Amino acid sequence: MTRSRNVHGKELSRRKFLGTIGKGMAGGVLARFAIGRQGAFAGKPLSEVKRRRLGRTGLMVSEIGFGGHSWSYAKVPDGGKMRVVSEKEALEMVRAGLEMGVNFFDSVTPHLEHIVPGKAVKKLNVRKEVVVCARLVHKMKGQASDKEEVYKFVDERLKMWQTDYFDILLTGMATEDYWDMSYCIEALEKVKKEGKARFTGFGSHFSRAKYLQAIEKYGRAFDICSMPYNVYHRGAEDVFPAAERCGLGIVTIKPFARGSLLKKKDLEGKDKGLPRRMVAYVLENRFVDCCICGVHTLAHVKENFGASSSPLTQEERRQLESSFGSVEEIPLGWLDRGWRYA
Repeated sequence: MTRSRNVHGKELSRRKFLGTIGKGMAGGVLARFAIGRQGAFAGKPLSEVKRRRLGRTGLMVSEIGFGGHSWSYAKVPDGGKMRVVSEKEALEMVRAGLEMGVNFFDSVTPHLEHIVPGKAVKKLNVRKEVVVCARLVHKMKGQASDKEEVYKFVDERLKMWQTDYFDILLTGMATEDYWDMSYCIEALEKVKKEGKARFTGFGSHFSRAKYLQAIEKYGRAFDICSMPYNVYHRGAEDVFPAAERCGLGIVTIKPFARGSLLKKKDLEGKDKGLPRRMVAYVLENRFVDCCICGVHTLAHVKENFGASSSPLTQEERRQLESSFGSVEEIPLGWLDRGWRYA
């Protein structure tokens, strides 16, 4: 049940399971949710995407997951044009991801991020084999009204996903400061008691310094923490240890900085394989349990998720750090402020 990970060239022991569930429960939880090669995909080749334990939840999740923007975000470059994935394409992409071993699905604010993968998962009849994460973002205000926002979001988005529960429910807000989380924590506890969410967490747009403050004050009330992390924006490396000390599972976002790090790259020529290497870089960090990334074509699925079975060579790592270390500016506002190492 344990393994070591390579963190930018250094071998480190797998962190201990910091469980809040008793030993008696652990076996049952893991037996139910440690997805193997059973069910709809028995008989397929061995998975390419490895599994990692998600903090103290006991969930075994694919170390790479489908990002919510895969299904709705039309501003991500794809072959020089902007596009939104069709439902037919989504079904093919979800099927291919599952066959590779991917079981983590993230979904954020836009309705399509819930509706499109929800239809695919329903049609493939694999709800019990996947981990569905929904993010209630941009709504929390640190006020009593937060509770109603949580209840409304959960009921609406469960219908969109065509399911009766979320494996993970995350809250957040688009600000550089963290909010009084006590109201949403109260609401999340109620949602869990009702069986509509199994685990909860937070992730937002505030700075790494504010993440540390939020974890110190509220970390023990959650199960998961999510934050941006890529070869260019590495500020999360200051936050990871604090999250681990609280037993929080760590889900990273923005491995390509919403596509900005891939602009002006020749992905069919000299930069071919760059997205795979960028995801592989994130996976080298032992604190990361799951790296979610946007995919917009079947080729993206195979390329990005292939990072799990294609670790970086020392030369590839050196080239990545050297190349992105020389970039002058990636104009992403909140993500650049406080997340980039000079």
